Amino acid sequence: MAHASLLCHWLRHCNSSYHPTNKEIIGPNFRTIYLPFTALFVLTAALHAAVLFFLEYGFTEAFFVEVYLGNFAISLLFLWGLLAAFSRYSHYVAWLYMLASGLKFALFFLLLWPLFKQDGAVSVLEKTSFLIPYFTGLFLETGILISKLNKI
Repeated sequence: MAHASLLCHWLRHCNSSYHPTNKEIIGPNFRTIYLPFTALFVLTAALHAAVLFFLEYGFTEAFFVEVYLGNFAISLLFLWGLLAAFSRYSHYVAWLYMLASGLKFALFFLLLWPLFKQDGAVSVLEKTSFLIPYFTGLFLETGILISKLNKI
């Protein structure tokens, strides 16, 4: 009988130490996070491409491919980093997110701004061709992180 009570005590202790930040809940999952993230990013790019086509703008004028691939790659990399850090630093994930967002914007000024300023002016087309994928990544990252924070 003493063994059964010890086993029961041990099982209660194991169950009470269960915390929802365990890796199986917080850990990034390809099917539930990265695939929808990619699909929504591609859908936004397709809608943006359709608008550019109907307005008779070329993809080269808007730096469409460079901006979308760059924003997607950086957003995916930052999302992966934030989700990897989430299990150990969940209390600091908001600060890490703000730092990543600022870094993404700084990368824009380092990499894309000179490309946009080649002709001497930044057109509305160039601004929107950056801001649409930038905010798409920002909103998707925010939505994913909010859903993860709500599980804590």
